[in-house]
Amino acid sequence: PRQATPTSAVAVDVLVVGDSLSVGEHASDLDRGYTACLTRALRGRPSDPPTVGIEAISGARLREFVERPLPPARRLVVVEIGTNDWLGYVPCGLWRPTPPQQFGADYARLLDRVTAGGAAPVCLGIWGPADGGAEADGRAEGGAELVAYDDAISDACQRRGGAFVALSPVYETPGTRGPTGRRTPWGISDATHPNDEGHRMIA
Repeated sequence: PRQATPTSAVAVDVLVVGDSLSVGEHASDLDRGYTACLTRALRGRPSDPPTVGIEAISGARLREFVERPLPPARRLVVVEIGTNDWLGYVPCGLWRPTPPQQFGADYARLLDRVTAGGAAPVCLGIWGPADGGAEADGRAEGGAELVAYDDAISDACQRRGGAFVALSPVYETPGTRGPTGRRTPWGISDATHPNDEGHRMIA
């Protein structure tokens, strides 16, 4: 799987934890993903520019981060994880979504870990249509509606004093995904991942 940065125990001011969106797929260039845009915006302050750590794995599901060593964050942590749990994505075999109740419990555990140093959380919702169901493309079975996962993310985040940001409005905005067939640093683009405009709006 593609990974944005290696895991490090060195503390950072801002930590981003996520999947392929946080890696930057399928922006047209390495510096056009939402994490690159966010990093530039944060470091654009002339005084006291923060250090930023990105822990992102393409195709990751929440369980891959629950026990994974992560660098402590001092100020802010951005969590963008859950889309593959909703879809049930696995590299090979039948796609099976993570049950929403299990997802919610594991998400709360992850937030407790990444905010233990006092960092404030910003929690990004699922990348998909607001009325989406995980079985829509026929590759998953037993899935729940996207809103069930967004609700779990929002609840866990707000209980810890964080801010929830839904991504469905960006997903549904024309011109934020595709077109398919573009060459990108991560391969040929699809119709699902955000393009440059989608990444810009997420940031």
